Amino acid sequence: MEKQLSLDKFYKKMTREKKFEKMRENQENGRRMQTELKEKIKISLQEQDDQKESDVIANLAENIAQRKKIPVIDAIVEAQEQYSTQRQKK
Repeated sequence: MEKQLSLDKFYKKMTREKKFEKMRENQENGRRMQTELKEKIKISLQEQDDQKESDVIANLAENIAQRKKIPVIDAIVEAQEQYSTQRQKK
């Protein structure tokens, strides 16, 4: 409570110019923090999408390897091609 009172006194003593400068700085900091947060969210969602695609390709590769009885490494290449053609059709 005392801290809030001392801050209030400090802001009352500030000149009008300083108050507006402080408000402008706060707004700029808020915008900067908002853009950083949006970027972090975008990256996180992209990582989730990449992980889902990777899981689908791995599952396809396992199925191909079992069906054709070929090594999984060769099946991964085929699964990637198959997945990319499926995505192009959509």
